[in-house]
Amino acid sequence: MLCRWSPLYFAVAGGGGHEARVLKPRARVLHAVAPLLIAPVYPVMNIPAGRDRMVFMYRSLFLAAISLFPVLASDTPQLVFDRGLPTANFNDSVGVANRSNVRWSLYAQGFVGDDFTIGQPGEKWVIDSIRTWTVPGVAGQDPQSLGNYYQDVRLYFGTEDGGVSPIRTGRFTPDSNASDNASISVREAGTPRYEEFGSMLRVFEIEFKDLQTTVEGGRKYRFGTWGLGRAVPGQEGKVYSWFAYASNSSRSNTHQYGSDGKMFLFEPSGAFAGDWDSNGQAWNKSSDINVQVFAHKVSN
Repeated sequence: MLCRWSPLYFAVAGGGGHEARVLKPRARVLHAVAPLLIAPVYPVMNIPAGRDRMVFMYRSLFLAAISLFPVLASDTPQLVFDRGLPTANFNDSVGVANRSNVRWSLYAQGFVGDDFTIGQPGEKWVIDSIRTWTVPGVAGQDPQSLGNYYQDVRLYFGTEDGGVSPIRTGRFTPDSNASDNASISVREAGTPRYEEFGSMLRVFEIEFKDLQTTVEGGRKYRFGTWGLGRAVPGQEGKVYSWFAYASNSSRSNTHQYGSDGKMFLFEPSGAFAGDWDSNGQAWNKSSDINVQVFAHKVSN
């Protein structure tokens, strides 16, 4: 099933009058040229002597150092794709039609992903880090850390055709946001809490750092996050599900890069299971997974 509602809500509250629409996924089995460094050339006969000669040498070194700045700056990670969290129209208080934020899960069947593009054709980029968000709380239960509900977290990545593969994985310390992978950082996001059936749930930000993944500019790449849930107390055979934070572009009040309303369904293995649009199937509007990508352009 794919829906924005929590399955535990129905187990605890017996439905509560909220009907969750569900979807069964269809089965389907830089290149940049470095700046030309041109050092100033002076005939030997014009080089001053004495104190003026020293001033001349310092000036030449200064000019040469300035010419290096573009090359050095190209290695600095920049926010190159920004489909971050919405800044307005949160939750049902603004009305269901105007709500910007939502979360998606495939429960035991897999996870929901999306795609992004950076740079221009002909360029090469190195992805330094990817930032995403999740809302783990269910049925009035709101964990203080991701380690309360999940054994691990994984970042999946792939090209615009087919499935995705995990490129970064970290195993959570129980009851903590810390993992055994220092390049994964988790913190509570500085955004309003997520409303689900009147409960206000924490939003967590996950950043996968030091990825050093080379990609081609102007090409789409797919991604997704997923965590293996811990057992739900008192619910034999059930584990906590992973939810990806998403938003509707037109109601987010920010420029949502690459928003097209199309997301992707993946099996737990990362195999591609189909395209998906939330509009009219599990929500009343389209949405995209929120993500930020930091990268730098490759220079010769």
